Amino acid sequence: MGVTRAFVIGMGEIGRRLSSALAAAGVEAVPVTRTSGWEEALADREAPLLVCVREEALAEMVARVQGAAPERLVFVQNGWVRPLLRGLPGCTRGLLWFTSKGEFFRVLRPSAFCGPLAGFLAAALVRGGVAAVALDDRAFAGAEAEKMGFNCVVGLPLAVHGVALSEYLEKHRDEAQAVFGEAVGVAARSLGANASPEWWTAFLSAVEPLGWVKAGTAKALEFRNGAVVRLARELGLRAPANERLLAAAGYVP
Repeated sequence: MGVTRAFVIGMGEIGRRLSSALAAAGVEAVPVTRTSGWEEALADREAPLLVCVREEALAEMVARVQGAAPERLVFVQNGWVRPLLRGLPGCTRGLLWFTSKGEFFRVLRPSAFCGPLAGFLAAALVRGGVAAVALDDRAFAGAEAEKMGFNCVVGLPLAVHGVALSEYLEKHRDEAQAVFGEAVGVAARSLGANASPEWWTAFLSAVEPLGWVKAGTAKALEFRNGAVVRLARELGLRAPANERLLAAAGYVP
């Protein structure tokens, strides 16, 4: 029997979109917020738990789901969250490649999933109108490194320069490529993956619909640009473009 029910923890933009896609695929999506739904979610021994909170709130959520079997757990944060998930081997990870802001929704590329529930989620999301794919560990490591490049460009640099993405890529293309290259290179080295020069071209293609995106403040730096700089130091590498932007934002990794 297939999965017919899933609990979605966190009902922000991501949780809301995933819930809609699951419902369209015939899967009951039960919302769980900080203050409601937990008793039912943890009492159920079989239904998947999709953790859709921001990276900054993930540590709290990991603590709350410790009693659940890891094979039930799905984490869909895009930043460098592996250290927080070390105690949950066998969980499923997801990397989302869509943008959702209010009524705006755009799929940029197929979202990637890896783990016991990857096949179910990819198939359900496709049925629900959101492109997705299930990957093995090796392919997912490469996808995670590539997504770090996206995360590190579409965020901190826009806040530092006070411009939209299209203007940033036009006026600061060299810096953007350096930030991206450092992020994917460091993440790939840490994950044992091979960075590809084609990722930059793929990034430029993926962000074409997002030229209007701005970042008033730099968010989740601990899990994005800050993580890149910390990992670089651990590996004996450097990430000077990311270091300069972090310094400009007043963040010390």
